[in-house]
Amino acid sequence: MTVYRTCTRDWSTTSPAAAPAALAEPAVPLPPAGRLADELFLIAHDDVTGKPRVPTRVVGRGLAAAMLADLALVGAVTVAATGSVVTGTAAPGAVDPWGRTVLRWIDTDAPHPPATWIDRLAGHAYRTVADRLTVAGLVRPRTVRRWWWRRDPVYPPVDTNVAAWPWARLSMRVRRHTRLSVHDSTLARLCVATGLGGHILGADTLTARRQLRQLLTPVPPGVDQLVRHLAAADGRSRHSQHGRRSRHGRQGRR
Repeated sequence: MTVYRTCTRDWSTTSPAAAPAALAEPAVPLPPAGRLADELFLIAHDDVTGKPRVPTRVVGRGLAAAMLADLALVGAVTVAATGSVVTGTAAPGAVDPWGRTVLRWIDTDAPHPPATWIDRLAGHAYRTVADRLTVAGLVRPRTVRRWWWRRDPVYPPVDTNVAAWPWARLSMRVRRHTRLSVHDSTLARLCVATGLGGHILGADTLTARRQLRQLLTPVPPGVDQLVRHLAAADGRSRHSQHGRRSRHGRQGRR
């Protein structure tokens, strides 16, 4: 049985020939690239324990952007010249029930930029994707005690190989210096914007990010803007947290 495990080696300075043989394409059939949001959820959670690799609020924003990107890739939404998210035209059956609900919200609400919709949908997106993967039989949710007064949900996978495949696929192709498809280019950028860059790159360094950019395939403009807004929001959040920690540290030394 093939079991993928996270590797922390920085492959950005490694030649394709030096990549380990263990990263060969699996002999057993695995699911093709699926929804961006589903794959991002699996990457964002440990493929054994099901615990989130980054804070759940950060995962939620990433999933919201991924769900909007899923809609943008089928033409259901786009970013207008005004900078607002607007609905488009999608083929019948290309949008699932949750996607249709999001489209109704966008249609009936005032125009908003991608960052606003990402923040609004974050909580809904996390629960929706978790429920969707549970119904599909890919994760088995349970709760764990974090503190004596608090229990948190975790989502251990039913099959570790299936859960690890999105990460393994991206990581393998980056290590082999293989150009990524539009789907995988979007997924990789979502991972970096959600703080999961080190998980797929081995190390989230400037060199590793530079190498990744060389492997990306251009994505539709609407998708590109969604990912850029997510990255900007994540950057502002990290800056704000750093500022709060600095202020608390200064107050503690007084």
